[in-house]
Amino acid sequence: MSMRGVTARRLGFVGFWGAVLCALALSGCATRAATLRPIPPPLPPGPLFSPRATFRFAVVHTPKPGIPVLPKVEELVRERFTVLRLAGEGPGAAPLPTVRVSERALKDHPLPEQGMLEIAARGLSPQEQAQLAASERITVLEFTTEPPAFEAVRQAHALALELARASGGLVWDEHAGEFFSVEGWHERRLEGWDGGEPMLPRHFNTRVYSEWDGTARLMTAGLGTFGLPDLGVQQVPAPLAHTVGTFMNLVAQLMVEGTAIREDGVFPITVDALRLASYREALLEQVPPEAPRRTLIGLLPVDPSDVEGENRLVEIIFKARPGDNPSERPYAAIAEVFGTQSEIVHVDEDPELLAASRRAVEALLTRIKPRFQEGLELESKLLVKARFTTHDGGIEWMWVHVTRWEGSVLHGVLNSEPEAVPELKAGSPVTVGEDSLFDYILERDGGSEGNETQRLILERSGKTR
Repeated sequence: MSMRGVTARRLGFVGFWGAVLCALALSGCATRAATLRPIPPPLPPGPLFSPRATFRFAVVHTPKPGIPVLPKVEELVRERFTVLRLAGEGPGAAPLPTVRVSERALKDHPLPEQGMLEIAARGLSPQEQAQLAASERITVLEFTTEPPAFEAVRQAHALALELARASGGLVWDEHAGEFFSVEGWHERRLEGWDGGEPMLPRHFNTRVYSEWDGTARLMTAGLGTFGLPDLGVQQVPAPLAHTVGTFMNLVAQLMVEGTAIREDGVFPITVDALRLASYREALLEQVPPEAPRRTLIGLLPVDPSDVEGENRLVEIIFKARPGDNPSERPYAAIAEVFGTQSEIVHVDEDPELLAASRRAVEALLTRIKPRFQEGLELESKLLVKARFTTHDGGIEWMWVHVTRWEGSVLHGVLNSEPEAVPELKAGSPVTVGEDSLFDYILERDGGSEGNETQRLILERSGKTR
């Protein structure tokens, strides 16, 4: 295999899922939720806040409260969290925002089924998980606000924190579907409010549902706390799921800051428009200077009968471009907002590189192929570097996310942005033969293997990985 004049192209989208900005929680759900079905009419122009929002936090006592709970809540509301009012009954009910308090046996309060319960509790230590299993009582705090009501929502979080501290308990966020220790609730939910506005990615989760065709669906949980609809997106190529999760974080932050649907029905995404300085600056530090940092999307309402839970759901629609297809659209939107990282490296024939490629292809055909055809583990992905012919008859090596492997033919989605193959785009469906393979990456929970030729290519060019 001659490598003279070969273009080896590596493309990866900038990803922002560090400790501060991450709201992406891979649920690993094996079951498929209902397919999202947008319904008319489209959302009206303006911000996306609902006129009224109701949300619930609960303190799960471990194993039982050591204080009279209701008097403690009344004291905290009266003396410390004065924006809130205790909800009353009848015509003299308190004006919003309010909190309604109830105590009940834990067995009488709906919690997730076992599989989702394990995911919801995974942020707890083993000791805290044991305490949760032994709990018998729960105090439910039901808040009602008129969004946007940032101070009321902040005080709602603080009230749940102080009650958990005083009574020895864990906090359950019903909308986001997650349990917290006292320390975790304080760190995740009460740190990061800047000038009265929240860093919203700290306040919701994004669940990823793997589909049979190698795509993923992402759905948020928890935006209803702020009177906002949750977000969903379909047909995301699996390797792009994390970055689309970051894109959804940005959409949510813009929504909570009041970005509105325009008169023409589109929702503008602009990194520079973020008001929360800490979030904006963290993004800009990682976005290439030449990145456009803006795009337009649609937000379409989803039929309530297809929605799990009480909150509204809207689907993100990436704008169509001439000649594209659904799997190409999220790649184009990500590139418009975050830019791309790519390296074009020209290498000459190299015996060590060719030997590494032969080893990789042998591993692919003898070890990886049988595993793939039997079915990879949930959340695992296989990418192969394959040969494509350029417009001038040359060779361009690009990454393909493999979705099917039938005989000697691999089907998948292009995970690189072509340099000299104009008929293809990142996200295009492609088919490659086993005789065109050069290397592979097998991604799985906890790490990845393969891609040794990339290290050698970068060494030859004087670059580092």
